[in-house]
Amino acid sequence: MKGTLFVLLAALLIFVAIWFLVGVIVSMGVEQVNYTLMEELGDDVEIRHYDESTLISVDADDSNSAFRILFNYISGKNEQSKKISMTAPVISQQDGDIMHMSFILPKDHDSENTPAPMEEGVIVHDVGPRKIATVKFYGYVTNSKIESYRAILEAKLSENGLKPKGDIFMMRYNPPWIPPMIMKNELAVEIE
Repeated sequence: MKGTLFVLLAALLIFVAIWFLVGVIVSMGVEQVNYTLMEELGDDVEIRHYDESTLISVDADDSNSAFRILFNYISGKNEQSKKISMTAPVISQQDGDIMHMSFILPKDHDSENTPAPMEEGVIVHDVGPRKIATVKFYGYVTNSKIESYRAILEAKLSENGLKPKGDIFMMRYNPPWIPPMIMKNELAVEIE
């Protein structure tokens, strides 16, 4: 009995270690959008400058539908049947019953050289340079975490006299199957 329990425990530990390592490797292999850190405000709140970037965006009924549509686009469901590398973060914002989601395209893409979408509702657009405030957290995204970190972000902006331009949005850096302890997320808002 003790031997069986030991074998099961060892197998579980090996599984968790492999899961963790695969998550780290996958996360490190995805291009992330570059930014310049301008200021740290404490409580994992940062002010960043992002250069111009090109996004593909869609509005859908839920996050799974939005993600699937955008993933199909970068997997070749576009007018040139061109595959485009995945980048991080994936940007999303819930607005009532509508999920707005965007993928940031790799830095060698812009609205001029990016294939036109085949699926209705997908748009390719450039976003100019901007200043963004972010607060970082790890693990699965829940409504309570969103509200907690939203309060932190809003308080830090208020304390520092910074004014938001637009609504707060989510930035997710990892696929949903990686271990939650390394799953990086941020709430963000453009600021003046």
